[in-house]
Amino acid sequence: MHLNSEIAFDFIEVRLGKDQQTFWQKHLEGCSECREDLGSWQQLATDLKRSHLKSASRQVLNNVIEFFPRRQGESGSGIRSVIATLIFDSFHQPALAGARGPSTAARQLVMRAEEFDVHIKVWGEPYHRQMLGQLLPRSGESFVRVARFHLLRNGERVETVAVDEMGEFQFTDVPEGDLSLQIDLPNLTVIGALRVQED
Repeated sequence: MHLNSEIAFDFIEVRLGKDQQTFWQKHLEGCSECREDLGSWQQLATDLKRSHLKSASRQVLNNVIEFFPRRQGESGSGIRSVIATLIFDSFHQPALAGARGPSTAARQLVMRAEEFDVHIKVWGEPYHRQMLGQLLPRSGESFVRVARFHLLRNGERVETVAVDEMGEFQFTDVPEGDLSLQIDLPNLTVIGALRVQED
């Protein structure tokens, strides 16, 4: 028995059960083929997490989509699209009496779309802002683990990230301009406008 890609990534990210993690650790000590394969998978995992990677351009994405022609009678993808609304912005709420903290505190935002809320924190200098957020279902279900977030400026994708096991995402270089978030879920696309620069 040898490592396959799924087990290798689970082993690298320590997502296997304790017994399985121990089994594969011992297997790797005696199997040079699996050690070599694991090294390749570790390098791929490292390369995929590098912050300099950017999303493909819209033209490249359209060219790829053309490889998969739509079947006759298929009118669309079956994925619904909804608009998220901004329901809370800490910069537009009255400050609490007696509240302490610097005037340059992080900005807190909450967006709502159907059964989901997106909690967002934006902080940093005007030309080096970061964004951290979490996608939460309002129904009390567990975290959303399958979603991709796209940060858009003037309608163009700037950066794309996937949520982690807690439904969290992070953008490390949030630009100025008209920004919006696009969230791709398995059967739903959510888009909402953001205004992160101070008035």
